[in-house]
Amino acid sequence: MSRVARVYNAAMIVSVGNRAHPLACWTVLGLIGLVAVACSKASTINPDDAARVRNIDTTVERIRQAYTGKDASALHSLFMPLDSLRTLEEEIQRDFATYDRITLDFTIDRVMVDGADVSVYFHWLGQWQHANDDQPLRERGHAIIRLVGRQTLTVSGVDGDPPFGMAGRRIQSERPRGR
Repeated sequence: MSRVARVYNAAMIVSVGNRAHPLACWTVLGLIGLVAVACSKASTINPDDAARVRNIDTTVERIRQAYTGKDASALHSLFMPLDSLRTLEEEIQRDFATYDRITLDFTIDRVMVDGADVSVYFHWLGQWQHANDDQPLRERGHAIIRLVGRQTLTVSGVDGDPPFGMAGRRIQSERPRGR
């Protein structure tokens, strides 16, 4: 088997380079133009939507502060007068009576708005501590706070694994298991 050696002289190399160079330039210019057109739209945020999102965030923060500050009247003012929320308020009252110190952090994952209905999906991380305990109870979870309203938001429901009512959960988990 014989090998064929290809030999290029300087003129041939320059000829190939001259053909490739304009093509590469036009390709780069075309990509730059495409990027410029694709990114040229200004992203404008509707001021009313921005104000509503800030209002939602403020309401969620007020709920967190009222709970950690053991302010039952502030929580009551944020809740709609529904039976399911009355039960939740009773559980919160038990938390206030059971634990001397409550710390809680919320991280909002997603906010879904459908007219006057708002669903706030969030992660929470909390600590509940008795005065005589060295180590606090540490828990975390995911929950959804359902809000209703446009200017004034009120809680219409809480779904998932909410941080409220920890005193009732702790009692159940401390009970000895039957054999």
